[in-house]
Amino acid sequence: MAEKVNFDKHAESYEKQLTDDLKFFGEESSYFAEYKIRIVKEKLGFTPSNILEYGCGIGMNLRYMADYFPGSNVHGCDISAKSIEVASKRNPAVSFFLIEDKEIEMRKETFDLIFVSNVFHHIELPLRKKAISNINKMLKKTGKVFFFEHNPYNPVTRHIVNTCVWDTDAVLLKPKESLGLFRGAGLNVVSKVYTLYFPAFLKFLRPVEKMLWFLPMGGQYYIKAEKAE
Repeated sequence: MAEKVNFDKHAESYEKQLTDDLKFFGEESSYFAEYKIRIVKEKLGFTPSNILEYGCGIGMNLRYMADYFPGSNVHGCDISAKSIEVASKRNPAVSFFLIEDKEIEMRKETFDLIFVSNVFHHIELPLRKKAISNINKMLKKTGKVFFFEHNPYNPVTRHIVNTCVWDTDAVLLKPKESLGLFRGAGLNVVSKVYTLYFPAFLKFLRPVEKMLWFLPMGGQYYIKAEKAE
């Protein structure tokens, strides 16, 4: 088993390294952050009062969350204290906390939207059920979860993961595993969608991506789920 990656060590250099790793796609890392938040905005269907990014890292997504949901209270949490330190400087209007049992319990049924982006492939297999349980615990009744993960069926994605310095402990989740985690936690799966098909040199084809949602060759996939009433 690979040694667990210590994200405290990568917090300061994370964004530059990510941009370098994504050169094939011809986009800066900010493109992918905004891309996902835009999907959430389009697919959510309501204005959330309290938003949480679970596993927020250095807060690259949170800037766009605040932009797309200006009337919402935005929060972030992570296991890396150093990452939260960097994220808080970048996003001074966002509230942060460490992923710890006492912090999770304090926020029981607090959030009506929880966003998770490429987090679970870093979580050790025996701990993934605990993580989805944390999310379920903090979600309000009828609250929604948007869960993005790398698609292990995409060869470009696998190459990026295999050569990334902080993905040495990564174990990618097949969509079937992700769906099983949600259903096992008692969350209702609303949809599963494949996305991110075309790099920048094929960006003229991106308008058709939404029609390809069912083809398992997108660079990532996302699951929309909700807490049962």
